[in-house]
Order: sequence, then C-alpha cells, then structure tokens
Amino acid sequence: MKTIAIAMMCHAINAAYCQSMGDDSQPTWDDTPESHKQSLIAGVEMHLANPDATPEQSHESWYKVKEAEGWKYGEVKDMEKKEHPCFLPYEELPDEQKAKDYLFRTTVHLVKHLPDPEDYLALSAEVVNLRQKVEHQKNVAINTATITPTNVVQKSAGVSIQYIGNKSLYTDHLYESALTFEQGQVRSIPSDLATKFLKHPEFTRYEGEPESISGESTEQGLDDDTSSILNRSKEKQQEEIDKENKILDEIETIGKMTKAGLVQYALEKYEQKLSPQKNLDELKESVTQMIHQYGVV
Repeated sequence: MKTIAIAMMCHAINAAYCQSMGDDSQPTWDDTPESHKQSLIAGVEMHLANPDATPEQSHESWYKVKEAEGWKYGEVKDMEKKEHPCFLPYEELPDEQKAKDYLFRTTVHLVKHLPDPEDYLALSAEVVNLRQKVEHQKNVAINTATITPTNVVQKSAGVSIQYIGNKSLYTDHLYESALTFEQGQVRSIPSDLATKFLKHPEFTRYEGEPESISGESTEQGLDDDTSSILNRSKEKQQEEIDKENKILDEIETIGKMTKAGLVQYALEKYEQKLSPQKNLDELKESVTQMIHQYGVV
C-alpha cells in the first residue's frame, strides 16, 4: 500500500514538472495505463531496496523495464506504438529529462518514512474495535446487574425464567452473565437480561411458584446463588473494561512519543531492546505489540 502511495506522488510530481515545460500529456493516476503504473511501482521498489542508487541507475532500471515491454525510441511519446523520447542511454538524455530521475529519487526518499496508510488505518480500526468492545462490555454489565459490594449477596428480583433445553447443564456465555441452569431450573433475574434469554427456545417465562433444584420452595422464588453469580460476573466485566481502557490509554500515550522515548519505554517497561535505526512507525508498532502481549506494566 505504501509503495503505491509513493508511486502516485512520484507520478503527480512528474506530471507537474512536465506541465512546467508545456507538456500536458501526462494523464491522472486513475487514467494511467496499468503497465505504466507497474513501471512506476517497480522504480519505487528499486530505490527502497537500493537507497544509494543514483538517478542514472534509476533511468537504467526504467529503461530495462521498457525494453522488456517492447518500447523503442520516438521523438514523441506514443502509448500505442510504444515509442518514448527518453528511451535512450542516460548520457544521451537532455538535462531536463535527467532532472526527472533526480525528482523521482528524491521523492521516494523524502516520503518513505511516512506512515503506511494501510498500517495507520489498521491501527485506527484496532482502536475503534477495542473501544466498541469496551462499550459492549459496559452495556452488558449494566444490563446484567447493579454494582454491589463484593461482600454483600442480594436476592435477585425481576422475571422468573425456566431452562427447558436438552442439556443437563447450560452455561451462559453469550450474554456474559456466567449463570448456569440445570434442566428445568428456574431463576429470577433482571428483566433486561430475562428478555434476552427468552429470545431463545431453550427458555420460557415461568409463571408458577419457582422451586429450587432440591424441590424446596425458596422465599423469593430463586436459588440463593443467582445474585452472587451476577455480581461476580459484573465485577469481572468491570475488570475487563478497566484493562481495555488502560491498554487504549497506553496506546494513545506511545503514539505521541519520539523515537528515543519509544526505545527507552520498551527497555524500562518490558526489558526489550529496540533498534534506534528503525523509523518512528516501526517503533510504535513494536511497542504496541508489547502492550498487547504483556499488558500495561
């Protein structure tokens, strides 16, 4: 993706240079033939792989590609006839044509350390997904139960539902409540959560007086562990939310760091040595991976 972006910049600068000399024949990138786009991309890749390559070597690389495609010299550029006025040895080119190779090489090296658009979008999407996950967990937690102290077990109030499915033991993972149901078991749970369970055929609304598994009626029509399970689930979800928020905050923090700051951060936090020769975006990516792998320390 980044190589294509650099090729597009080189093409635009070359078109502007040609226009300065009265040549308006350069098409826009979208209208440029695919073969010419590939030639530009090949030129960018050559300079990225060979940072010390000269403008002359740039022209030689272009010349070889054109030669392989069947091009020949022509006083006027003709796409159909595959004729080009620059299809000459470098030393025979006019100075104004040699200048194009200088512009091309300079453009590649000027922008090669800019963030890769694809990496930037991927990182942005990751942050968005993490924030959506946090928001989802927050909503689930709110719908599941009211926050209560860990040392207080409350009786659940709400809607009584009964598990009528075929499993001997059903555990809820979909709504992250951590509730379990044995066949025929009735639990009284918050109405919002009950509405979600009742969307599935394995559950039905219980209208009678609930009984515990042992067959003894409970005072409020529920098993004593319902509230404690919901409370523990709520606390666990809140811990996950806090953890995700810390990761997001840390990613935003390292996004503002310099190269030296990132190298020092990785060494102090994770005892990892990063090469200061890497560009800024490579260092940010490395540190971001450490945060995801080892957590915030």
